[in-house]
Amino acid sequence: MATERRPHPSRRTDQPTRSAAAAPRPRSSTGRTVRAGFTEKPRSKPKARSRAGHRSPAAAVKAPTRIPLAHGPRRLRIVLVVMAISLSLCAGRLLQLQGFDSSFYATASAEQLTKTLPLLPSRGDITDRNGLVLASTEAAVAVTADPVLTTPKAFQIATVLSAYLHLDSYRLYTLLTKPNTRFVYLAKKVPALTYSKIAAELTSKKLYGVFRESDPIRTYPGGSVAASVVGYVDASGKGKAGLERSMNAELAGVEGKEIYESAPNGSKIPLGTTSVTPAVNGINYQLTIDSELQWMAERRIAAQVKAMKADSGFAITMNVKTGEILAMANAPTFDSADPAAANTKDQGANRAIADLYEPGSVEKILTSAALLDSHNTTVESRVKIPERLSSGGRSIKDSFSHGTLYYLMRGVIAKSSNIGTILMTRLMDKQRLHNYLASFGLGSRTGVELPNEVSGILPKGDMQNLTRDQIAFGQAVSVTGVQEAAAISGIINGGVYNPPTVIKSSTDTTGNAIPVDRRQARTIISPEASAGVRDLMRAVVDTPNGQKNLVLENYQTGGKTGTAQRPDEKCGCYKGYVTSYVGFAPLNDPQILTYVVVNNPRAGDTGTSVAAPVYKDIMNFALPRYDVAPNTTRLKAKPIEYRH
Repeated sequence: MATERRPHPSRRTDQPTRSAAAAPRPRSSTGRTVRAGFTEKPRSKPKARSRAGHRSPAAAVKAPTRIPLAHGPRRLRIVLVVMAISLSLCAGRLLQLQGFDSSFYATASAEQLTKTLPLLPSRGDITDRNGLVLASTEAAVAVTADPVLTTPKAFQIATVLSAYLHLDSYRLYTLLTKPNTRFVYLAKKVPALTYSKIAAELTSKKLYGVFRESDPIRTYPGGSVAASVVGYVDASGKGKAGLERSMNAELAGVEGKEIYESAPNGSKIPLGTTSVTPAVNGINYQLTIDSELQWMAERRIAAQVKAMKADSGFAITMNVKTGEILAMANAPTFDSADPAAANTKDQGANRAIADLYEPGSVEKILTSAALLDSHNTTVESRVKIPERLSSGGRSIKDSFSHGTLYYLMRGVIAKSSNIGTILMTRLMDKQRLHNYLASFGLGSRTGVELPNEVSGILPKGDMQNLTRDQIAFGQAVSVTGVQEAAAISGIINGGVYNPPTVIKSSTDTTGNAIPVDRRQARTIISPEASAGVRDLMRAVVDTPNGQKNLVLENYQTGGKTGTAQRPDEKCGCYKGYVTSYVGFAPLNDPQILTYVVVNNPRAGDTGTSVAAPVYKDIMNFALPRYDVAPNTTRLKAKPIEYRH
């Protein structure tokens, strides 16, 4: 075979020279044309093809192309430049982290390693005047979890928790593996002792990611007893009714916190930094309420409301000398431990301070006090009472039919004559009448330490003549039960008004006394006028033709019935009645007063038949209980009429 002739490197072999182009191309022995400068290589055998007519894969493989390496020093310079740039970037980043952003990243790192645990204070206790617990707090927790930590062993953790929490293990497993969060609640209001057992078992099995938050349980041992005074708290522990609401901040205390360094599994680092701000527990309150008297009053008023087919009712028993409320019973009521079980309108309701009504003839006590103190009348004043009386274009009559009557003031009140009361009240200036009623507390809140107290409605001093006449016997003015009870207590107490209260004392968790804000007593009428009012109220109970069913067998007493028309919001008219009775004992040195109101009775319509029986039962229980000495000597009845 002839040796191949290599072309000069500077000459391109794919283009023939001018002379070569002009010469005819030589042909090989096979007849193929041969390029200039080349001799034809022997033709090899045709390569095998696939069944489809293509070359086999082996025939398609080409020999690898070799890339020549660059010059050694140049390679070294390139590597050094790349390393210098990388080091410069790292140094710049390091400078940014340690020089400029060091505090930011240090803070972020510390926050990731630091946990804050709220330390909830213990809510203050509420007890009755004898120390019987009405509301207290049981230590409990809310069980929480971090799904990032619990997911790997969620099944084992769910099995442990389900045995203690009595929850479905599948539901727990779902919570323990909840995605995209690091916090879930597993259970609330879990007793602290139960959680201690949970924590011990989880730790022994090396299961992590379950935590706790303070979540105390509020308990009400008395249930419905004094519920309208005590109130209740919601699921978050916030007071929603009664003293729980009005004194929520004081009862709740001040929350503390614990800040500590934690390990990745959430546990506290034993030697890590820990900072604790202690919680300040809430104030304990002792009420003036007597639980046993309260219990009796609640059941008695509830029975009467049911028997009389009434809408509602309440009873208030007060210490006349101090203004302390011994019982404040409502019917219907609710259970502080389960308020949701009651009707919505009854949950947290305290009608004795929140419901307005026209007091009816009980208001004549306040009217008489103003008349006697202003010296417009005396208990012996004579009043000629016609069958009817014109007032503001209307005709006013008494609740009983009669001709012309000749009553002393004592008889006007004893027989509850509307006409006689109007005639006496017309002797007083309207502005002065307004001022007296305002000084008795009408038209303003009493300030009793309970929520939702309303002010009532007292017309201004420039009232119309018809309004004055109506106020005289208990219409055109709206009051609350606690307003009326406190006003009458002050009137019969030598004229000294003691603001009503339900708080006897308060202490901190160590038993140290905390001062209670007290409103000052005030004089509203003279002692002489007060004695005159007691004389008038005695005449209601103890007259020659008096109502014997109002007499307390072992005590000399005084009282007053009330029956007022009831405004109905649905029809915008008067429909039904509000019946009431107020009384006190002993007569000459009043100690205890009870005021009973029954709203819209359908099986009775007078204070004597509806409210008075409840009053008698409560007083017969309360007077001996508070060591009020009985007085069975019956005084001679005083005259109520005069001869004309």
